[in-house]
Amino acid sequence: MTPPVTLRTIRPSERDDVLDLLHGWLGDRSFFARYFAHDPSFRDDLCFVAVEGERPVSTLQVFRKSVRVDGAVLDVGGVGNVYTDPAHRGSGLASELLRLACDAMREQGFDMSLLFATLVDFYARLGWRSHVRCLGFLGPGGGVPPPAVEIRAFDAARHLDAVMRIYDAQSAALAGTTVRDRAYWEGQLRYAGNPDETAVVALEGDSVVAYARGTTLYDFHVVLEYGCLDGRAGELADLVAHLHGGAAHLPGTLIQPAVPDLGGELRRRGLDLRVIEDHMWMWRVIDAERLAAKLGIAPADTRRDDFLARLFPPERSVYWFSDRF
Repeated sequence: MTPPVTLRTIRPSERDDVLDLLHGWLGDRSFFARYFAHDPSFRDDLCFVAVEGERPVSTLQVFRKSVRVDGAVLDVGGVGNVYTDPAHRGSGLASELLRLACDAMREQGFDMSLLFATLVDFYARLGWRSHVRCLGFLGPGGGVPPPAVEIRAFDAARHLDAVMRIYDAQSAALAGTTVRDRAYWEGQLRYAGNPDETAVVALEGDSVVAYARGTTLYDFHVVLEYGCLDGRAGELADLVAHLHGGAAHLPGTLIQPAVPDLGGELRRRGLDLRVIEDHMWMWRVIDAERLAAKLGIAPADTRRDDFLARLFPPERSVYWFSDRF
């Protein structure tokens, strides 16, 4: 007889079993192991599994993020690594795990949940709502003029403090950015490129005036995040052009517009930043009363059709690729 399936969270000794299951997704166990090992928000009691006998056959993880919204900081549960063994698909296990995760997030003080989905209709049936975010695309092009700034490889020992200050100053004005402490930064630098990224800084003397991080995701070059001091969009454009030029063998570069002057600076360097819309950004209210109290609104406002548009205006909201889960 087939053993019954039990839905629960994992024990620490079962992490390897979950990684063995996830290996069937991408064929790269180490891709997921980096998050388990280096993301400080990973917790066993937020790793959910459907277990047949002693073997996990479906799983998902919730990663805690602190997200800025107009002066408030929301506790957000990032849902990732949703995967079911092919032999058990169609049995509703993923849906049941998602419901279990939502109950756990509510009990553990989360305000909202976030995920990135290609199966938009599936998650919509479970309460997540699609919201547009603006991305930029740089198509493959000719050469760009040499940079007018000194570009160096990012060195955490020398540059991280300055990069953290730039990130905090720039992110404070944007909705959707993640609050990061040093432990978060140090962990994310080990998994965000997954496994590799190219990070560069623009220097004026010994001072960092801009930084950018890039990697390859899904056969595209992606600028994971970037930042600059006020008035230094030109130096930032040099960094983005440098990363883009180093990935000329790929179809193009994806980037998230966050600095208003960046597009113009890139055009002056012979690159055209085309804005595209992404609808795979999906949000779900977990606790309407707690969320409303943080935002200073009525709980009923969280159910309005325009709630996400008011919370995360596409023109001034960013969730960096590097904070993915």
